[in-house]
Formats: sequence, structure tokens, C-alpha cells
Amino acid sequence: MNKPMQQSDGDEIFIHIQNNADQYNIQSSDEKNQNQIMIPDQVIEAKTANPKPMTFDQIRLVSSTQVSGDGHAKSVRVQCPQCKQKVDTVIIRKPGTQTYLASCILLLCSFGLVCISCLPCIIDDCKDVLHSCPKCKIPLGKTQFKILD
Repeated sequence: MNKPMQQSDGDEIFIHIQNNADQYNIQSSDEKNQNQIMIPDQVIEAKTANPKPMTFDQIRLVSSTQVSGDGHAKSVRVQCPQCKQKVDTVIIRKPGTQTYLASCILLLCSFGLVCISCLPCIIDDCKDVLHSCPKCKIPLGKTQFKILD
């Protein structure tokens, strides 16, 4: 009845669930409502005599790795398609087209003050984020800065 779970490298949650599966309880909303004793301003739940342990079929695992670094401004854990290792991406911030566009808009709005128009090129949040593998150095994703987001 219970399907065995398969472990993959780096999935620490598998070990936790395997060791603690009988501690997880599932109760339907009807059972919860029947087991509550109502006291004004308090709710005390009565413990069931026979708690049902959760089976592996009822546990849904969430992957601890991302497919790519697209859309993330911070380092993420991905499985590299080239070296097949689970790694945390290395990020590099570089000015992109939207950064230069923001600089041009600031230059026009500040009546030619160059010091103000350079701010988007200095501020990290105004730059594109490039994700790469620390082992094989291939690009794993890009997050572009957008002026109007």
C-alpha cells in the first residue's frame, strides 16, 4: 500500500520524513470539529485515542532545487545541467539596458546633472543578475532589472 520514497542527493527532508513519518497526523475538518470543546474565549482540543500515522502516499515533497536562476535576485540552489551537481548559483550583477535607460531618464529629469544620472549604474538593485554554476561556470539564468515592475 505504501509506496517507497526514493532519495536523491541533497534532499535532507527525505531523512526527516522517513524517521518521523509516524508523528504526522491527518485529521479531516469534521473530526476536528467533533473533538473541540468550546469554552468562552478558548478552544481546547481533545486528543484522539488512536491517532492515524501519515503514510508516504499522503506526504507531498517540495523540491529543494530550482530549474534555473531566472527571476531570482539572490543565489538559488539548482541542479546544473552540465555537471549534474546540486549547487548554489554564483551571482554577478551587471548593468543592463533598463539600467542605462533609467540613467538617461534621470539625466533628462535632473537637467543634465551627471552625478545623479550615474546612480542606477552604482546601485545593485538596478542591475541585471546573472546566475552561473560555481563548478563549471556555465550560465544558469538571468534576472533583468525592470524600471516599471
